[in-house]
Amino acid sequence: MIQFKDVSKTFKSKGVTTQALQHVSLTIEDGDMFGVIGFSGAGKSTLLRMVNGLEMPTEGHVEINGQDLSKVSHNEMRKLRKSIGMVFQQFNLLDSRTVFDNVAIPLRLNKVDKDTMHKKVMELLEYVNLADKADAYPGQLSGGQKQRVGIARALASDPKILLCDEATSALDPQTTKSILELLQDINKRLGITIVVITHEMAVVKEICHRVAVIESGVIKEMGRVVDIFTNPQSQTMKDFVTSIINMELPAGIK
Repeated sequence: MIQFKDVSKTFKSKGVTTQALQHVSLTIEDGDMFGVIGFSGAGKSTLLRMVNGLEMPTEGHVEINGQDLSKVSHNEMRKLRKSIGMVFQQFNLLDSRTVFDNVAIPLRLNKVDKDTMHKKVMELLEYVNLADKADAYPGQLSGGQKQRVGIARALASDPKILLCDEATSALDPQTTKSILELLQDINKRLGITIVVITHEMAVVKEICHRVAVIESGVIKEMGRVVDIFTNPQSQTMKDFVTSIINMELPAGIK
């Protein structure tokens, strides 16, 4: 379980103070597919970085399974981060390494023996339908294939939580659909808790169980996707719902 308890985060730079998060409280249950949606600058990425301890609250607490991240030791934090996978918008692959080597990075860092590592990497590549690309380089792959490599790498350390930071924003609609289907399968088959950060309502509508709507660092509303989509309370969510309805309606009846 992931819990934000009255979390605020303030950044100070060159005499300028920015309030990135303001009194955020939310709970993400184990096995959930949870979306956080908001426009650029809303505080989504700051919230995500607090889950794996890359940012700490100025006020309040972030807890993973009851463990306050601000109070864990350096070694405990390293162990915790191994249980949290990350999928990035721009893939973050090493162009000079093969697909196999990119997926193997977490296993090498954990000093997994060669035979076990080979078996694990090939199983993951098979799972994301890229076993035939093991010896290819990122430059030889499509955007969707690169993201599948990124997902396989994120799964290499057997995470309990998978964080997706705008994971489909750089992809075309058809490729986005296939990546979302893969994330759904990971959630259902492996039971991994997935947190999806996005500015795309279509992504939330497609795969998330619950969603929090964030604006200027404040959670405007939160609940089941079906409830918030059918009866939005905040203007931010109304704008998102309007955008997706306009996309789905035939041009002649908009």
